[in-house]
Amino acid sequence: MKKLLLVMTLFITFTLVGCSSKEVKDIPVEEIKNAINNEELLPIQPVADMDAKESFIFENVKDKITEGFTIQAMINVKLQDVFVIKTDDVESVKKAIEDYKANSLKLFAGGYGGEENANSVSESILNSKGNYVYFIAAPKVKEIEAKILEMIE
Repeated sequence: MKKLLLVMTLFITFTLVGCSSKEVKDIPVEEIKNAINNEELLPIQPVADMDAKESFIFENVKDKITEGFTIQAMINVKLQDVFVIKTDDVESVKKAIEDYKANSLKLFAGGYGGEENANSVSESILNSKGNYVYFIAAPKVKEIEAKILEMIE
């Protein structure tokens, strides 16, 4: 009886562990960019759309980037940053974005360009899912994150 109970417990445990781990889809980041780069999610247009490997933000980790993009508002006083990176070194890419946030977004956090910019910095999201790292500092941060997660989960 004890053996049967042990076997059942192990089976249930492994079943729960198997169900709780979610794999991410392996989709090109270009598809994510095309899904979010519109006036509904990114109302400040035009935007600068750049390959992440060419951005100064990722200068020290560009060899760790499989693919990625940065979208930023081209209007000097409006903040609208969205970065999505596919990498095998999630922590290094996150560190590069944390450095960018700590150094380059200071003025926006202090209210440069208005309260909306300060809110975008304070509500910004830096997160990862599988081998994707994403950073969002924009007015519709939750909607953009939901769209990214919808595509990769």
